[in-house]
Amino acid sequence: MKKMTWIAFALAAAAGCAGVSQSGKQAQEKVSGHWMGAIDRDGWQRPLALDIANQDGTYAGSWMSLESQPGIMIDRVDVNGDAVRFQLKTLSFDGHVSGRTIAGSVTDTASGTASGQFTLTRVDPYVAVVP
Repeated sequence: MKKMTWIAFALAAAAGCAGVSQSGKQAQEKVSGHWMGAIDRDGWQRPLALDIANQDGTYAGSWMSLESQPGIMIDRVDVNGDAVRFQLKTLSFDGHVSGRTIAGSVTDTASGTASGQFTLTRVDPYVAVVP
């Protein structure tokens, strides 16, 4: 009887680990991709684009103001479940993924004060259909 209990426990633990692995993969897939939206900072709103990639659990990305700047590499990207944080030299973005949207707050890194909000929507790549 003890042997059957031990086997049942081992199978339950293995199934639980498989679920954790799958949910981690889903979180990675939720964040990786091309995102477009806007930053509303200190009363002005600007369109922006964000690209995030994940390679073996390490995130990297680039940020671009669609109005005035060339692309800038993001200094750091952290993902923990649905929480996403990315940093530029002067700004830090803290948000949450919900479906196809990342939304959150913007902080001025020099002063550490909140300076606005951002909202991004995931844009899937166009897939050409050839007849």
